[in-house]
Amino acid sequence: MKHQRSVIAAIAALLFTLTAHAWDYERHRLINDLALTTLSKDFPAFVRLPANRERILFLSGEPDRWRNNRDRALRHLNSLDHYFDLEYLDPYQLKPADLSHFRYRYVEQMANARAHLKLELPEANPDHTKGHPGFLPWAINENYLKLVSAFSYLKVFEKMGTEEEKNNARANVIYRMGILSHYVGDAAQPLHTTKHFNGWVGDNPKDYTTSRRFHSWIDGGFFKATQSPDRAALAGALRPAKLIVRPLARDLASGHFQLALNFILAQHQKMEPLYQLDKEKGLSPETPTAGKIFLETQLKTGTQYLGDLWQTAWAEAPPDRFLQTYLAKRQLQKEEK
Repeated sequence: MKHQRSVIAAIAALLFTLTAHAWDYERHRLINDLALTTLSKDFPAFVRLPANRERILFLSGEPDRWRNNRDRALRHLNSLDHYFDLEYLDPYQLKPADLSHFRYRYVEQMANARAHLKLELPEANPDHTKGHPGFLPWAINENYLKLVSAFSYLKVFEKMGTEEEKNNARANVIYRMGILSHYVGDAAQPLHTTKHFNGWVGDNPKDYTTSRRFHSWIDGGFFKATQSPDRAALAGALRPAKLIVRPLARDLASGHFQLALNFILAQHQKMEPLYQLDKEKGLSPETPTAGKIFLETQLKTGTQYLGDLWQTAWAEAPPDRFLQTYLAKRQLQKEEK
């Protein structure tokens, strides 16, 4: 009997982990699939090769696969990158506009606030992340910059590298595009911006759902029950990817952090309307019209942002000067032999 209870508890924990993801794998794949169609004709052609396209779609689910690992150290490291629960800034008396663009300076801000305000750490959950706002805007910015880096050295290898170097650099671009995509997709799901990520918690004067199945319903359950979305219709509603104009950064970090944070703040504004829509039965399979419009709009929103980031990363990436110097020296040494 004791063993049976342990098994049941383990299954319950696994199910909770699965419901905490943003969009299911099919929806993450769809966002990537659609974002690829928005890229300009002068975007690197190798990205559109069938095998590379499929890999980008496959990698849309990779960070969630890391979350499924039972090792607490990996889950502690990775889980926080998938969300930014804005309400958890309140105990620290921090506002989004006050946050450093640098991840570890932000951690310092929280630690300093905790010491000053004499805050007690919340009781730890298995991942030791309970009550932490999360790192989603940092994850988007940092993975975007890794993609810029990949494009920077690809541009040099394309002109001065061996075929093996070119192929490796292209493979790294594909990987970085896929990993970045997941966090952008997460940000487009309003439940990844709030402590109410899986049913309303705490005071509930408007009587919103407290169901622990709400998150999984939004991620994919609704779409499966209503046989939506229509890929062709979504694709037809998208504009071509455009270059993003970065604002000036306050603390010398990339202005793309501020853009990522602004994107998340905008999706947070849609969180309570999503709960209200559920309350009004707009997310029911029997009356799905309003729910389809709402959730398909979020998919398109994530798609457009992702396409713009991919396009901008390619356009912004300067040739890697250090690599240029190294390859030029290598060429001279070959010629001198």
